[in-house]
Amino acid sequence: MIQKELPLTELLGILSAIALSISVISNAYFYYSLDAIWVMSILSPAFYVSEIIKVLALILAVTALVGVPMALYAFLLRKAHHLKPKKRYKLSAGGDNHEIKQQLRLAEKKFVRWRSFFVVFITVSCITCLSALNIISRPAVLWTAVLIGVILVILTDEEVRKDKGLRYLVLMILAVLATCFSAQLKLNNLSSSPEAVLKVKDNNKWIVLDSVQGSVILLNRAENNASIKIVKFEEIDRISSQH
Repeated sequence: MIQKELPLTELLGILSAIALSISVISNAYFYYSLDAIWVMSILSPAFYVSEIIKVLALILAVTALVGVPMALYAFLLRKAHHLKPKKRYKLSAGGDNHEIKQQLRLAEKKFVRWRSFFVVFITVSCITCLSALNIISRPAVLWTAVLIGVILVILTDEEVRKDKGLRYLVLMILAVLATCFSAQLKLNNLSSSPEAVLKVKDNNKWIVLDSVQGSVILLNRAENNASIKIVKFEEIDRISSQH
């Protein structure tokens, strides 16, 4: 059966729809967490491009965090085999070699299992150290651990690698999780967001969330509630970074 290839324009349309969906989910998570989901109604599609780039960069960073230990384990294993060679199996051309094939399959499963243990140990050690040094927050540690687990499944699980539909499902889950993580990082960094001083003086402390269509989205976080308002650039006296 010959599968029909998608036209280039249709493929670009599908990829654009997926990318836009990722960005919409991220911003929906962000503004829902601030109880300001209504802000989504004023955002244009062009606004979501930066969020798509952030999510892709986040996925690549976590993939590298998993891929580097995997490559390191394979390198160390090759060095260990070079120093202490393992016994070699000789396949017979006339027989079914059932026992040898079984041993090879067991050896492969053992390799994958110990490689996964090695990757988990290295990555958990890294994020634990970063958390202890207050470089990343506890929610970021949790999100990173979940993403590492999903990526490790994609790279090592035989069923996921063979089943095309299951692989796409896991990739979709990865994209959604990375999107929510990106929004969580944005929430965690609110305290270091730039501060806006309005020309019309008030007693509130406004921080800049985003800018859209010549306007700026401002947030004021009080002890018991948070308020958001949208002002024109002309209404702002100055914007300064917080230290």
